[in-house]
Amino acid sequence: MAGTPPDPGIEVREATLPGIGKKYVMPLRTGGNLVIVVRPDGERHLYHFPEHDDRPSDAFTLDEDEAQQVANLLGRALVPAPDLEDLDLVLGALELEWVELPEDAPVVGHSLGSSQLRTRTGASLVAILRGGRAIANPGVDVAFEAGDTLVLIGSHDQTAAARALVLG
Repeated sequence: MAGTPPDPGIEVREATLPGIGKKYVMPLRTGGNLVIVVRPDGERHLYHFPEHDDRPSDAFTLDEDEAQQVANLLGRALVPAPDLEDLDLVLGALELEWVELPEDAPVVGHSLGSSQLRTRTGASLVAILRGGRAIANPGVDVAFEAGDTLVLIGSHDQTAAARALVLG
């Protein structure tokens, strides 16, 4: 976050590399080091050294404009953290419902799009559990099959309406 001072527990070592520029080494809490070499022309070389390794696992170069843009991005939060009180209010109003489709369910053999589930009920289908795997955010062309478990989200009234629609 902009304006937040760096964590004093993170020590960055600096060294001058004659004829090359400055080298900065920052230990990472997850292990290893981030090394940045800043050349006089503004070019930056970034290296990730895994713990106990003297060769970088990742390396890339940024020109001066790219480095400035990365600094801008890292210097502030791009997405503010949600207010936890507001989040509790919103999530408290939602229900997650699992509905298993029997063979005689009216939607079996029909696509999500043709069912107009969201339009008719307001509930969203976030996944279909089928044969030991999950189809996350199924597209409108995905057809319902007997034995599918539908994972629905919405208000109590929305999920109840969706259950009624898919089960008949």
